[in-house]
Amino acid sequence: MDKSFLEIEEVQQAMDRLKYISADDETRAIADLRQNTINDYNSGMAVASETGLAEGKAAGIAEGKAEKARETALKLLSKGMDIEDIAEVTWLSNDEINSLKH
Repeated sequence: MDKSFLEIEEVQQAMDRLKYISADDETRAIADLRQNTINDYNSGMAVASETGLAEGKAAGIAEGKAEKARETALKLLSKGMDIEDIAEVTWLSNDEINSLKH
């Protein structure tokens, strides 16, 4: 194994720190707790990110469906279809359909 990496100052500092932490039970326990806290935080952030992405995707899909319904309503309005019939087909409210007229 190439030991030239041991000559790098940062590696030496890390090894010295590891020796210090390993030498004392209390210090080692504190280091373990700190690492567990970091791991828990990272895990929580990953779950939150995945949840946020899923919620964002669901919101995007819902908005896409709503936009399609509005487009359909506009097309049906341009064909002279009755607002109540458009509401039944698109699931939009009469007020939503009326607001599209303007």
